[in-house]
Amino acid sequence: MLQLPAHMINRKERRARDARRGRMGEARYNALAKELARVIRLAFQAGATGSLWGLEGPLRAGIRSDLCLQGWGWCAADLLAREVLEDAFRIAGAMIRPTWNEGQPEWTIEAGTLIERTRCVRCHKPLPEGHHKYCGDICGSAHRAYTRRAGMATEATAYDLATQRT
Repeated sequence: MLQLPAHMINRKERRARDARRGRMGEARYNALAKELARVIRLAFQAGATGSLWGLEGPLRAGIRSDLCLQGWGWCAADLLAREVLEDAFRIAGAMIRPTWNEGQPEWTIEAGTLIERTRCVRCHKPLPEGHHKYCGDICGSAHRAYTRRAGMATEATAYDLATQRT
């Protein structure tokens, strides 16, 4: 039978103990926050995200998932993921959270301008001269109708709409 080295057994036991207590050791927490801050800065500097906040969703989901796989409950894992990311963003220098409008891909509402487009929102064909979002009335009407249906959808209908869209 394969025997794990003592340091691996201790690490596994410590993580199981941390999971049972619902918290993470201070050194592990600080190391995770620093590493996340490094990843956040690198992604932003490389242009992979539009702001330092661009990876917040995927990172939170990933941390939460890893903690759940280690035996944490979902709520405790989500709270810890949020706390670690708050510290990581502080370390990375992301002090002011963007507004909801600033996070939307289509509009810069406070500035009052559209983000420059070259393709139709719905069909992705090149935009004709003078068109800013849709290639024509048909695409505009269809996209607005889809958005209206999605806004009024029940949970089951919304799932069907989302899977048909891809």
